[in-house]
Amino acid sequence: MSLRCILPASFKSLYRLSLRAASASVLHHKVATANLRRLLRPTFDAAARVIRELQNGCHSSPGQERLKIWLNTWEKRMDNTLALLYISSQSRGLPHEITRNLSFLVLGEHQRLVTRPNQRAWEPQIPADPLKPLKPLDPKKQEKKKQLEAFVTNTWAPLSQVVKMAEGRDGVSMGRLTLSTVNRGRRFK
Repeated sequence: MSLRCILPASFKSLYRLSLRAASASVLHHKVATANLRRLLRPTFDAAARVIRELQNGCHSSPGQERLKIWLNTWEKRMDNTLALLYISSQSRGLPHEITRNLSFLVLGEHQRLVTRPNQRAWEPQIPADPLKPLKPLDPKKQEKKKQLEAFVTNTWAPLSQVVKMAEGRDGVSMGRLTLSTVNRGRRFK
């Protein structure tokens, strides 16, 4: 027997069903499907961790109860999310717009991380001397860089609040955006 606990078949089935529903909700468009799958994956990873902790039984009874409550809530949210994805695949109304726009958000954030506009290109003529001091940015460029970072923060914060309110009100899971590391070898086709 392996050290890792085997996930239940119902969990795997739910994961596969959500992947198929995500694909159908954006009309099997390759890039949009990949973006929605990238959005749903972290929620399933978190649920898998909780299931493994429950299977291991390493927590005390209050900890076990808290994990069971979390898992039941997550299952209800995923049922509602599957309903949203199904409705999105059947009609071109608001649910379809929501899933399409979520896909665009993931794509936009991915492109923002991949194509960093403020990075300089490598200059082979400059020696790679580690003792050479870097030129400090002039104050205008530093201020502009701070303003850009503040703008990005100020645009994502309200959007994340709206998503959290929608998730709380309707009991759905919109996924989690985790694009802190970018795999530069993989491209969208």
